[in-house]
Amino acid sequence: MKRRGLRYLILYLLASKGAMTGAQITDEVERASMGMWRPSPGSLYPMLDELEREGLIRIDRVEGTKKYYIITDAGRNIVGPAPDDRLARSIDEFISMARYVLDNWDKLRIEDKSRIKAILMEMEKVIQE
Repeated sequence: MKRRGLRYLILYLLASKGAMTGAQITDEVERASMGMWRPSPGSLYPMLDELEREGLIRIDRVEGTKKYYIITDAGRNIVGPAPDDRLARSIDEFISMARYVLDNWDKLRIEDKSRIKAILMEMEKVIQE
């Protein structure tokens, strides 16, 4: 994923889920990508530092060695308002359905696989923009 994609995803996660640690952000990115991508600490933590320097996120609290990050108003202006509950539920349902399809991939017809691949390519283009 390009840096810009990770940047926006971090802001989106903090806007929609509230305070999170770097490890929690990493887990959510992996979950959202259906296990296809897990950002390395070498890409995540420098991005968190950059977002903090830019005033888009800030450290909310520290518990032991864990830093909890939250989005600032400036960061929220970039991603817009937090998604409503209905949208959040739709995202969760989408992820559940995607996992079900992946678990049953070998049972799908060739034409269904082609349709799924086409929408995934379209989604990838939008995500990379």
